[in-house]
Amino acid sequence: MKKPGQNLLALTLPLLGIYAASPALAQDTGAPPGPNVSLLEEVVVTARRREELLQDVPISMTVFNQRQLDNANVVNSADLATYTPSLSVNQRFGAVNSSFAIRGFTQELRTTASVGTYFAEVVAPRGTNAQTSGDGAGPGSFFDLENVQVLKGPQGTLFGRNTTGGAVLITPKRPTEEFEGYVEGSVGNFDMYRTQGVLNVPLSDRVRVRAGFDQQKRDGILNNITNIGPNDLADVNYVSGRLSMSVDITDSLQNYTVATYTNSNTNSQPSTLVACNDGTGPTALLGFLYVPHCNAQLQRQQATGQNDFYDVASTVPEAGVKIEQWQVINHTDWEINDELLIRNIFSYANLETTNASDLFGTNFIIPGGERVFATTGVRPGLPTTSQETVVEELQLQGSSFDDRLTWQAGLYYEHSEPDGNTGQQSPGQIDCDLATLNTKNANDFRCASIFLLSNVLLTEQGVEYDNQAVYSQATYDISDQLSVTGGARYTWDDTKGTSKDTRYEFATSNTLQAPIAVVDLGEADMKQKSDKPTWIADLSYKPTVDNLLYVKYARGYRQGSVNPAGEHTPSPSGERIDIHGPEKVDTYEIGSKNTFSGRFPGVFNIAMFYNDFRDQQLQQGILTSNGTGSTAIVNAGKSRIWGVEVEGNVNLTDNIQFGLAYTYLNTEVLELEDVSALVASTGATPAALSTSEGEELPYSPKNQLVANVRYLLPVPADYGDIDLGATYVYFSDQLAVSETVSPMYELDGYDLVNFNVNWNAIGGSAFDGSLFVTNAFDEEYEVYRSGLWGVAGFETGMTGLPRMFGARVRYNFGAAN
Repeated sequence: MKKPGQNLLALTLPLLGIYAASPALAQDTGAPPGPNVSLLEEVVVTARRREELLQDVPISMTVFNQRQLDNANVVNSADLATYTPSLSVNQRFGAVNSSFAIRGFTQELRTTASVGTYFAEVVAPRGTNAQTSGDGAGPGSFFDLENVQVLKGPQGTLFGRNTTGGAVLITPKRPTEEFEGYVEGSVGNFDMYRTQGVLNVPLSDRVRVRAGFDQQKRDGILNNITNIGPNDLADVNYVSGRLSMSVDITDSLQNYTVATYTNSNTNSQPSTLVACNDGTGPTALLGFLYVPHCNAQLQRQQATGQNDFYDVASTVPEAGVKIEQWQVINHTDWEINDELLIRNIFSYANLETTNASDLFGTNFIIPGGERVFATTGVRPGLPTTSQETVVEELQLQGSSFDDRLTWQAGLYYEHSEPDGNTGQQSPGQIDCDLATLNTKNANDFRCASIFLLSNVLLTEQGVEYDNQAVYSQATYDISDQLSVTGGARYTWDDTKGTSKDTRYEFATSNTLQAPIAVVDLGEADMKQKSDKPTWIADLSYKPTVDNLLYVKYARGYRQGSVNPAGEHTPSPSGERIDIHGPEKVDTYEIGSKNTFSGRFPGVFNIAMFYNDFRDQQLQQGILTSNGTGSTAIVNAGKSRIWGVEVEGNVNLTDNIQFGLAYTYLNTEVLELEDVSALVASTGATPAALSTSEGEELPYSPKNQLVANVRYLLPVPADYGDIDLGATYVYFSDQLAVSETVSPMYELDGYDLVNFNVNWNAIGGSAFDGSLFVTNAFDEEYEVYRSGLWGVAGFETGMTGLPRMFGARVRYNFGAAN
């Protein structure tokens, strides 16, 4: 167990400060502050779908500007969560496919997202529910941005997709009226190099265009000890492009279009084997079969002569995770008059992913030959995800009674469907020639059974989503100090799924053979409909222009869905466990936002919240009636979540700024419904639920802390502007899996320290330079635990990033100079 402060002494080193990698409250104005300019700037946010000052919005939120994201090397969802208290991620399928969680509302496998991610006000395109993909912020999302806003708590009234945890808003920079841009290059350890460029051109008084690209490549942090497939894993390799155009059609009619494209192609990120079950207790059979081979792999990892913490065993010859996404978003604003605006938002997106990974990182060599115990999730010939998503939203915004009443209302439609066949392949507890598993013809597989349940399961599946909603929200200023807000939304969700499974069975033998049986498990169709109202009500009071007090009540809702990989046989009464219903949460929050002037100007924000979480969507392990291991999603939980969030920045002097963000989160599962009888009635065999009564919710650390300090060197103006910074990050111990499924249920706490030096307008030139290091003391920490101890006889986990360092140079031209 790690206590906070083990690396905190680093913050006392001289001339250290932070301008990056923090939950910042400072808005990047585009030009570095001069020696006599306050380091605190007003921050404009769009948390309520209109521009407002951060300190005037009754929402607990964290905001990052582009420079902060750059200095923290944020390139995906997992990176962002490191520096945002209350925000965490599930990295079961690697950092590039991680999904957000806020205040303990995590996304279970085969459920929809619990946190909505929005780019340019449009929700992220959906992915498959067989593995985590889509629904988030992938590589290439975090460049040329106005800001990133993390909204905490249900935001289901104004934003498109109802979610229980909150929302992450990614706002790209729009074209400006100035000719400007930059080119940038970065280099670092692990042979990292990154290039960026942005060009903004006003074509006329009414037409403006902005184009940009971002490309990064970095070797993997994991060492593959098997000599099968890539030698380094968990790498970075993406390219992203963006093109936007703003057109003032008339003085009252504006059109904004942004098109994005991202292509990421990495070597995958398998788990690391961390422990072996000794075969005692209820898993004696699995332990007896596997523990000698499991221990042998641990010894091979430790014998590499390298750092075994980053040694893994990948057994996929062509391991890789490919993500290709393109999207076009269009905003049309028609200002009818000073009191009424009509806005239309349309988007089309296409997402395709392929995940060929050794998810569990096991290389158990079986006697009788150099064969491998394979538990990989690959499906040659078919992508993991191939999904297209259309979003259409019509919105009205207005004001009345001398602007004392501001309101908005809208209609929302979203449709997402498969763009071709998708599938996965699941070899289970079987000895195979892995090269044959990468052939497109399953009859060419060459395997040998280990025991009764050995087989290779091939699945083709798809899910179609249809979401519609109507909503309205209004704020009325009762006086200059007191205002009230009310909003409501009604959502209709319709989900359909299809699944076709084929099982390939093999003989128990010392030689690898062709399948002895091919079992067609048939096709299944699933449907789930849900509709619910959500709402929000808050009261805000401003005793002075610099202080805001608010109290809020909100209802959040996450839709029900289908599970193509589950048990498809209904019970005698017609109940099914391949569909699940919606979950809901009631959130109560009280908060305060304060701005201070005087000798020590700054801001201090605090929020206290309580969540009543019901009909919780939970994973139920099962053995299907067809003899394959799988997961059902059941509405079986009731939990409570309460906590405190604090954020603040203060100018200690004209040149020194200190910032701190802290979250205390207390979660508990209050009640669980016993669904074993329901599972058994479908012909499946129930295993364990993903949680137990009295436990904390997974990936919800009780304490998260981010502290930072920034020092602006007092140098002559013609030298440029030099600032130095440091960030300290602390995560306390957190539950990863239920105590009932693994004795290694908890991830140890950890702390990280980052340093950076920025020199803008070097010697009065158009060049900026930066030096940066993240995880400066090379902390070894885990971010995921699989919970396989009981069901497979071993335990695996995923490692966090080691020390990263590098340098960055930017050349600014035009108005950006």
